Amino acid sequence: MVAGIARGGVERRTIDELLRLLDSRTPATAAHSSRVCRYALKLAEAFPELDGPTLEPAFLLHDVGKLLIPPAIIEKPCALTPAERKIVETHPVLGEELVRASGLDEAAVLVRSHHEHWDGSGYPDRLEGPEIPLEARVFAVADAFDAMTSTRPYRGARTWDAATTELRRSAGGQFDPEAVDAFFGRRRELFELYSAYTSSNAAVAGGSGRVWAHSSADATSASARS
Repeated sequence: MVAGIARGGVERRTIDELLRLLDSRTPATAAHSSRVCRYALKLAEAFPELDGPTLEPAFLLHDVGKLLIPPAIIEKPCALTPAERKIVETHPVLGEELVRASGLDEAAVLVRSHHEHWDGSGYPDRLEGPEIPLEARVFAVADAFDAMTSTRPYRGARTWDAATTELRRSAGGQFDPEAVDAFFGRRRELFELYSAYTSSNAAVAGGSGRVWAHSSADATSASARS
């Protein structure tokens, strides 16, 4: 569990159990929830109206709906078919239902909205601009950055420079421009987190992890299964 969740014991155990189940079902992305949570908490500091400790369970559980998606789709080592992509795109709604059923109502809004896009091209509700909850707009930047800089079964990881260039390119399209600006305003702290994660991954992989300076995946495709 990520340290700092100021919650009751029952809620902490519920979050931990859901994360354990998610990690066991999707081993290729097992550390994604904790990494992206830390990125998102750092970005949330730029917005006084957001309370990071309150949002932490939602950040951690954003992908919990994937518990109800067949692992063969989540772990597929190549591009998804249109039918498979439609199945994956149900995970925010499934996740909202799951966290509400688990008594974690505060997490429901972000879990449902974390794949909405600033330009209205996201899912599940095709919200646009400020219609998207602020916490989801901020989280989307952290989520896409971690997805782009992580190795997945179907592609290699992008470098810091390649991923941040893509964030800039997608500001005003996929992402809220203010959320992207917040990322660059905290780039030193975020780079320290990124460096620690990539060093740890390289050590675990014995230095064999793939890092691609120019992956064909953009922010949208990289985060589709994140």
